[in-house]
Amino acid sequence: MNRIIPNGSICLFKKYTGGSRDGSIVLVEHTSIQDPDFGSGYTVKEYRSKKKADKDGWTHQSITLKPLSDKPGYAEIEIADDELSVLKVVGIFECVLVDKGQSLIYRA
Repeated sequence: MNRIIPNGSICLFKKYTGGSRDGSIVLVEHTSIQDPDFGSGYTVKEYRSKKKADKDGWTHQSITLKPLSDKPGYAEIEIADDELSVLKVVGIFECVLVDKGQSLIYRA
């Protein structure tokens, strides 16, 4: 089970429109990601980035997508700088919607 998002939860994500993602839980799409449970190219993980400074400012050196799972067997996904162009952050996790009878209640 995920420590933040219980299995089977319906989640609310805010569309990513720019800005820092470091430390956020994100919904990402990448061609090299293959979710073992659903076979999709999407995953929900904590986003961590390593940056390197250059004469024009900075660039990403790598991005690590960290599982927040209590289960062993879910590994970090390391995206190297040559693969970053096909990484797409689709959304930033906002909250879990919990089904309580006929209404949905939101929990951040």
